[in-house]
Amino acid sequence: MKRRDIIKGMAAMPLLGLINPIDSVLASMPEKFKKKRLVIDTHVETWNFDTRFPFKHPENPNAKAAIEAPIENQVKQMKDFNITYGVLINPRYYGWDNSYKAHCLKTYPNHFVAHGLLNPHDPKIVDNLRYWVNEHGFQGMRFSPIYHPKETWLNSEAHYPLWKEAEKLGLCFNYYILPHQMPMLEDMAERFPGVKIVVDHAGKPDLKAADCWPEFKKMFKLSHFKNVWISNSEPYEMSEIKKYPYEDTLPFYKAIYEEFGAKQIIWGTGYPFPRWELPMDKELEFMYKYCDFYTEKDLDLIMGKNALEIWKFPKKA
Repeated sequence: MKRRDIIKGMAAMPLLGLINPIDSVLASMPEKFKKKRLVIDTHVETWNFDTRFPFKHPENPNAKAAIEAPIENQVKQMKDFNITYGVLINPRYYGWDNSYKAHCLKTYPNHFVAHGLLNPHDPKIVDNLRYWVNEHGFQGMRFSPIYHPKETWLNSEAHYPLWKEAEKLGLCFNYYILPHQMPMLEDMAERFPGVKIVVDHAGKPDLKAADCWPEFKKMFKLSHFKNVWISNSEPYEMSEIKKYPYEDTLPFYKAIYEEFGAKQIIWGTGYPFPRWELPMDKELEFMYKYCDFYTEKDLDLIMGKNALEIWKFPKKA
């Protein structure tokens, strides 16, 4: 290659390292959203192929990830995009073994808080909760009744001791849940107001249905409980058109906003780099530009301040 061609190629390259990625995102935003704010990613799933942390998927024991998404990638993303904190969520790959999340939390204690998974049918579930909280510093657990649409353990009397212990410890439970399961969660939110509850991924409305709104609106009764927050996350999973900016999802996010208000909404990405449905700049652009029903003050709450009401993050030096 000739010298002039090399120079020409270099001139066409972006100035990596000289422009902060978040600055380039904000540059394309409406003027009122260009301020820098506290940003907390409330749903970060990470995994690797380290043999110390084998996969034990509860529904599919043979499930394997195609690529790694290690914690180090997330830390780099947080630095590049001025994300102050993250909430680690144990992915389904590891089943009920939260060891990799404990490792991540121990390795980067100033960046994260952590949620694990618990087997809802384990008779020792309360003991298991105490173990991960007391021995490893977890601040909550995630439950996924979405994988078992006909089960009713969510608000069973057998789970009352679990929720009582969560109240005692000041924990958060986040739920990956189907719309028809919302009444069970409503029952527990009323019985145990000391447990903070996050509904993952906007409550998973089924856009394939002829009319998903009646089922979707079952979640709206949760708006009466101040211990409940809805996660604005994963529009690519909800969408049927599967094309950014996923305009078919926006009426649902807007309806959540109108029903719950900004104080009961949080933001999270769901998937980490490099398993991106949306790169981080697009994740932020979706919130700042396309969810244009949020005001500047709303975004301050949704992107960070609300998370401070749910989790105890480490103080930055």
